[in-house]
Amino acid sequence: MAKRNAEKAARRRERWRELLRRWRASGLSQAAFCRRRGIPAWKLAWWKRRLGETAAAERPRGPADGKQPAPRVPFMPVGIVSPPPAFELELTLRSGRLLRFGSDVEATKLAAIVAALEAASAEGQAC
Repeated sequence: MAKRNAEKAARRRERWRELLRRWRASGLSQAAFCRRRGIPAWKLAWWKRRLGETAAAERPRGPADGKQPAPRVPFMPVGIVSPPPAFELELTLRSGRLLRFGSDVEATKLAAIVAALEAASAEGQAC
């Protein structure tokens, strides 16, 4: 009984090996080949993995399915650039408030803000 099962399994493996050979020789995509044969595509893929068939660069597609292989593009080195600081100037007031100014703040406006804060502080107002 065990010998009979082993023979049956060997025949099944050989049948799928032959189908895989025919698929590769057809120039068709896996899906197109399976549709023409009435085979579930997942089953061909499963046997391909089971029998150790590698993607072998997934065999170049030929004109039979109308698709050309995609051109190989070399990787280009890239660098990670840290974002510029969101604020050029930060002032922390005694009250704990934080004032942030961008690099585009006009010096006269900044001077006016500082003068107003100093005046408020001299009058005893919390800033």
